[in-house]
Amino acid sequence: MVERWVWSDEVAAEITKRWRAWTDAVVAKDVEALAGILHEDYLYVTINGWRLNKADYLDMVRNLAPGGGFELKRTSARVHPSGAIAEFDGEYYTGGLNSSGQDLSAHTRFTASWVRGEDGQWRGLTHHGTRYDPAAPEKGDH
Repeated sequence: MVERWVWSDEVAAEITKRWRAWTDAVVAKDVEALAGILHEDYLYVTINGWRLNKADYLDMVRNLAPGGGFELKRTSARVHPSGAIAEFDGEYYTGGLNSSGQDLSAHTRFTASWVRGEDGQWRGLTHHGTRYDPAAPEKGDH
C-alpha cells in the first residue's frame, strides 16, 4: 500500500514563517540570510519561464531594484509520511523591478518543495510560480 501525503496546518505555518523570512531577505537583498533558507540544490522556475539554480537566484536578488515587496495571500502544505519533505503551495502578489527596469510585479500561484534539515529547519528545494488573474473564477481545490 502506498502511504499518502497528509495536509498539515502546522507544517504550513512553519514553512510560511520560513517563506516570510525568505521574502524579507529578498526585499533587503540579504543574500547571506537567503542562502541559509534555500537548499544547496535549490531550483526556481519563474513566472517568465527562467530556470535558476541557487547561485543564479542569489545573483538575481543582488540585482533587484530597491522598493519591491510581497503580499502573501494563501498557503497550504502536505507532508510526506517521512515528515522530511513537504509540498507547499499558495498565492502571493509581488511588486518590484529588476536592475534593468523590468517590472516583475505579478499575482502568482506557486508550488514549492521544502525539505527538513537535520537541524529541524525547513529549506526551500524547488519553487515554481505561475502568473494568474485574481478576478478569474476558481477551479479545483485540494
